[in-house]
Amino acid sequence: MVPIDVRQLECFIAVAEERHFGRAAARLHMTQPPLTRRITRLEREIGAQLFVRTRAGADLTGAGLVLLERAHRIVELSRNAVERTRLADAGQAGTLAVGYAGSTGFDLVPRVLRQFLEARPQVKLEIEQARKDVQADAIRDGRMHLGFNRQYQPEPGLAVRDLGSEPLYAAVPEGHPLREKAQVQLADVCAEPLVLFPAAPRPSFADEVTQMLMGTGGLPRIEAEAGDVLTALNYVAAARLCAVVPRSAVNVALPGVAFLPIVDAPPESFSCIYRASTVPALVREFLDFVDQAEGRQPG
Repeated sequence: MVPIDVRQLECFIAVAEERHFGRAAARLHMTQPPLTRRITRLEREIGAQLFVRTRAGADLTGAGLVLLERAHRIVELSRNAVERTRLADAGQAGTLAVGYAGSTGFDLVPRVLRQFLEARPQVKLEIEQARKDVQADAIRDGRMHLGFNRQYQPEPGLAVRDLGSEPLYAAVPEGHPLREKAQVQLADVCAEPLVLFPAAPRPSFADEVTQMLMGTGGLPRIEAEAGDVLTALNYVAAARLCAVVPRSAVNVALPGVAFLPIVDAPPESFSCIYRASTVPALVREFLDFVDQAEGRQPG
């Protein structure tokens, strides 16, 4: 295979389109002798005559016509490769690998990622569902850029960035007396049989809910623990238990389950984690985007 200089192809395209060495040299902002030498070298490297020199200028040969069909694509691909490399270095192109867990995937994570991708159309996305401990290992190994969840604990080599918060709701089964209310309090929920989630890893949202309910002076009636919010909502629908869930879970339209705002519960935050040292350009760009978005919100 003969290596071809992209600049040689640009010179070839100019001569082919202008059909004249002098006009092509002017278009390329160079003198004619160096241009002639480049075309001669290209013909020698390829092993075929590309132009027939005439008094009027230069006409393409059959071999030249074949090369011209491909030369435009090669030059364009080269330019695109350079541009995408620059964008990737600036964090504006490439593939962002993220993990999420729990109810953050029902609203918060898709929303913030959609806004980021709309502002960075050259970025592609890979999403997978993963527990916090799996996220942490994948980020340390370089297989994942960002993890999204709640209740992240400090870990060596990882940084945590708060992204926002949302109110808490009570998920109650069909026909439950609480459904007659427009809103409830933590004490109302504490008196009901409950399912907590996630069961692992701990500490987690389940522990926070337990502490909130105990703060009412009552003893929570914990009947079951679920691995995730979807399983917890199935307990609500099938086993007629109640659950405390973030507002994102309201987007799950599960038959037989209603959601009531808990007026005295503190909002639940959600965060992302990322590698603390040698932060990848895409992650820096995402964090900068979040900072800018927060700055645009009305105070």
